[in-house]
Amino acid sequence: MNKKILIIPDVHGRTFWKSALKSGDYEKIVFLGDYTDPYEMEGITNREALKNFKSIIAFKQQNPEKVVLLLGNHDLHYYSEYYYELAGGVRYDPVSAVALQRLFTKYHSFFQLAWETDWGNKHYLFSHAGITQSWLKRNVELIRKPDARHLNRLLHSNEGLESLAQVGEMRWGDYPSGSIVWADIDELLVSNPLSGIYQIVGHTMQFDGPIITDSLACLDCRAAFTLNDTGNIELVTELTSYEDVITSFTS
Repeated sequence: MNKKILIIPDVHGRTFWKSALKSGDYEKIVFLGDYTDPYEMEGITNREALKNFKSIIAFKQQNPEKVVLLLGNHDLHYYSEYYYELAGGVRYDPVSAVALQRLFTKYHSFFQLAWETDWGNKHYLFSHAGITQSWLKRNVELIRKPDARHLNRLLHSNEGLESLAQVGEMRWGDYPSGSIVWADIDELLVSNPLSGIYQIVGHTMQFDGPIITDSLACLDCRAAFTLNDTGNIELVTELTSYEDVITSFTS
């Protein structure tokens, strides 16, 4: 039986991750971040998203070695006040902010920016939005090496948080490409791949299905996926088009 990693892309208050857990037994369960700030058109309230986030934290507490919780841009503006001063917050909820800040402070050790593994015959790097060569070169003296250990250190200094707050032009920012929590998939697709690294990301919502190439996968599709030890990425929960999601809420 093939070993598998379960991948949970951007949650934003959605509960598909719960049904994904029933689909099998996994070596690791990796959440790609963005637990907060639901989309109003999906009918999920901020209160519901907060409750859902607490459930994810509880799941991590119950499975500390198996579950990996990555941070997204919608998490960092609650995780760090300094980051929020620099980058602001899209759909930032001031009502839930205090509760979310307390949760991130209390459980800060649960969260990281990147996770990597040798799996099958490839080296995989998981992050919320991915690494472009442009962002890496711009911050090379700070990052030094694009591995999880060096990337996760960015959370622990003002200089690191400043690098994370860099938003690319495709997201209406001032930089050629965004950071590991901001890079748009189009920025990744035009960037030269990282040598010897296969990137798995979320962040850029895909309306009808994932983008999977020979160097990266963007899985932000409101559904969960598995990565098996032969390198195949497969859907494990229902994949519906975003048009159908909106129609079901508004009808």
